[in-house]
Order: sequence, then C-alpha cells, then structure tokens
Amino acid sequence: MMHRILVTFITITSLISSPLSYAAPKSISAIEITKVSEVIDHEGAAISSQGITVFSNADKKVLINFLDFSGAEIWNLTLQEHADQIVMAATSDREGNIWLAGLTAATVETATPIESGLNVDDVLVEPVPEIRGDLNALTLWKISTTGSLLTTFSESATAPLLINAISHSASGISILGDRGAGSVLVSVTLTGEFSKAVTIGTAKSSFTSIFRNANGSAQIYGSSAETLGGKARVGTRDGILAKVSKSGSLTKVVRSSANRATRNWQSATFTYFLTGEVKVGGKSESAFTKFNSKFSPLWTLRLPSLSSIAAASGPNGSHYALFNSTSAIPRVTSWRPTNPTPLVLRFNAKGVITQAFKAKQVKSVRAMSHVSGVGLIIVGASGIFRG
Repeated sequence: MMHRILVTFITITSLISSPLSYAAPKSISAIEITKVSEVIDHEGAAISSQGITVFSNADKKVLINFLDFSGAEIWNLTLQEHADQIVMAATSDREGNIWLAGLTAATVETATPIESGLNVDDVLVEPVPEIRGDLNALTLWKISTTGSLLTTFSESATAPLLINAISHSASGISILGDRGAGSVLVSVTLTGEFSKAVTIGTAKSSFTSIFRNANGSAQIYGSSAETLGGKARVGTRDGILAKVSKSGSLTKVVRSSANRATRNWQSATFTYFLTGEVKVGGKSESAFTKFNSKFSPLWTLRLPSLSSIAAASGPNGSHYALFNSTSAIPRVTSWRPTNPTPLVLRFNAKGVITQAFKAKQVKSVRAMSHVSGVGLIIVGASGIFRG
C-alpha cells in the first residue's frame, strides 16, 4: 500500500513540475522560385488544367499561343475576321475551351476616289485611306482545346469599354469593365445573347475581379469612395466585396475600411480569398483575408508591402499570394528585402504560412494559378515560373 502511494505521489509531482509544451509553428525558409522558360511577348494570359494561353494584339489582329507547362507551344491561332479587334481578358471552361473577351470594329469600308475625266497634268492621285469603325462592339471568341475558332459573339456597345475581368459558369459568361464613369457588368449566355450593360457606381468606384455563379449571379471585388448598396464610405477609400444578382443589381455590399485609410481589394479567388492594399498615415501594407460565402472573415493577416499583385487557390484549402514585400516576415527565414521585392506566400486553411518563394525575377504578372499535379504556375512578361 505504501509503495502504491509513493508511486502515485511521484507521478503527480512529475506532472506538476514538468512545464506544458505546445508545438510552435515551424520556421519557413524562403527559396527561389523556379523559372521554367521564357515566354513570347504578350498582353494577357489564362491558366487552365490543360495548359497556358497567352494573347497579344498586333496590327489589327489577335495572336493566340497555347503552351504546355514547360513553355513549349502546342498550337497558335490568329484572329483577323474583323476590320480591327483587340482582346483584353481570357478564361477557360471545364472542358478546356478558351473564352476571349474584347472589342471589334465594323467592317472596313474603302472609299473610291471620284474620277474626273482628263488628267492633263499627270497628277498622281493618292489612294484614299481605309475607313474603319471604332472599337465599340463587345465581342466574345470561343476557341477549342485544339486551337479551332468555334464561334464568335458580338454586340454593339454604346461606348468604348475597358475590360477588366471575365468569368465563366455553366449558365454563361460575365464581363466586368469600365467606361470611365463607373464599372460596367455584362452577362452573355452560352448561345450568344448579351444582357443590357449595367453600370455599378460612378467613377469613384472600381471593380477588377469577378466570379460568376451557376445561376448567373456573381461576386465582384474592388474599391469605392462613394456610397454603394446603402453602405456609406468610412475611410478615404474602402475595399469592396459585393454580390450582384442575375440582372446586375447589387444585393449585398461589405466594406473593408478604417478611418483615413485607403483600401483596395486587388485580386481574389473563387474560394473567397482576397489580397489588397491598405494605406494609412504613410504606412503601406498588403492584406490577406479568407472570407466565407457570406463575406465574413475567417482569418486575416497584414504585412508591410508596396502593393499586392495576385491571389490563387491551392490544394486542401490553401491559398497563394504574390505581393511586393518590404520587410522581414516572422517565421520566414532568408528574407530581408532592402526594397520592395516580389514574394509568394502559401497559407494553409487556417492562415498559417507554410511556403515562401522569392520572386524577384517575376515581372509584370499576367496570371497565377495552382494546377493539380503540376503546382503553382505564374505567367509574367519575364517568363513562366513554377513554385
């Protein structure tokens, strides 16, 4: 009996005297991102599970190149069915078809000089230049996985449109643009029926990301310095998360704001992960926030930076963010930038940093996405990169 009491006493004493220990988050070493290949000059890109689409506009034509993940060309296509055309945004559907959004001009008209009988002085009559319409017709091109033009949809617009983003769902295409007096939202069915353009806000608001739902509604993200959806401005400029109905009307607006702050959600994913700028009192940071479908934040982090660049969803609820970091980051070793330098961070589902890629060589990012079985892919003006 005495022996049992002694053993019990020793056990309890050991538990009391031993400090409780918790596993601290591990340090992450920032490593160089891998450059896969050079890339041809281009103005935009889209990444799908099948490859990389890059497009450029030259000499009234659109040049499209489809590459594998090593940067090797699989096929190319030139669009020149209109007198003039320009592509500004691209995406893909689940089948791998590529959708391009841009503007086209009316058919070229050639003016014929009027002949005046005799030309006794042998005056050289210069040809009359071609007359083309303005680039004011909103146009969609659908291209197959093998590089064939499947169809073209076009609708005359009332004014030139700067296209910021495009999103595809089973019910159609949503196009987000700007005409200088407010953001513009246009919906297009998969059979080519265009909705009436809906203007959201005024020139005091700007939206740059859109994700279309199966029922035709959508989420849009950006910033605003005016009242939207009944929600008044709080800071100098607020970051905006908004839901729009199938008809394009605002159904919910959430403002990310602080007194005297300038905020802007610059990039987003379909999984409600957002990255953006926060500027207040001479201090500049990037905000990384994971929201739920009701726009309630699940976790958030701010880090000193010059600007945010891109966001992407990863496997198992993870997310990637590319931004211009300006300082050391807790737990991230081998990272002490002396000036704003691109860095990619990977967050797990709880917002803990699990990877870091030095990306100084990445310039002018066009697209960033995680591809299953391949990894993180970044397409920039300086090449194709993998993390």
